[in-house]
Amino acid sequence: LFTQQILAEHNLPVPKTMLVKYPVDVDFVEKQLGFPVVVKTISGQQGSGVFLAETRSKFEDVMELINAYKRNANIILQEFIHTSKGQDLRVLTIGGRAVAAMRRMSQDDNFKANYSRGGRVEAFPLTPEIEWLATETSRVLNLDIAGIDLLFDGDHFKVCEANSSPGFEGLEKICDINVPEEIY
Repeated sequence: LFTQQILAEHNLPVPKTMLVKYPVDVDFVEKQLGFPVVVKTISGQQGSGVFLAETRSKFEDVMELINAYKRNANIILQEFIHTSKGQDLRVLTIGGRAVAAMRRMSQDDNFKANYSRGGRVEAFPLTPEIEWLATETSRVLNLDIAGIDLLFDGDHFKVCEANSSPGFEGLEKICDINVPEEIY
């Protein structure tokens, strides 16, 4: 959440994001973010703790489940970017430069595309927009090495998140890059 706030403060394109606790004002969520909406726990990795509530009633069910499990839990809600369903970009930045990008794609109809969860990957060209978004995100967050995840937003992109300790197995597999060598 703090990362999203910093990026928005620097006018980088990010999905609309909010922090909520149970009970949630569902009308407010629908007005501000709409449905479907992405529901994220405060901590998670490799796609765990991230859910897509496609409808208002499914959102209410997820909120009740979270409340039953952990009362007063902080939950992050995020605008769902329809054109990125089941796919995103991982851009690796090292020392202020974008060194490789890959498209991650879900193997099924899941909206998550993590390679670590069985998603497919393919090399993706580094365009000026992609390079700028990734390097500017890394610069703003003061990250020397980062995995910047971009969402497809029509013909452009939004920054989903920045990983300060990114996995790079998929990148090395498909992008003709030796990441330790690039870091060195």
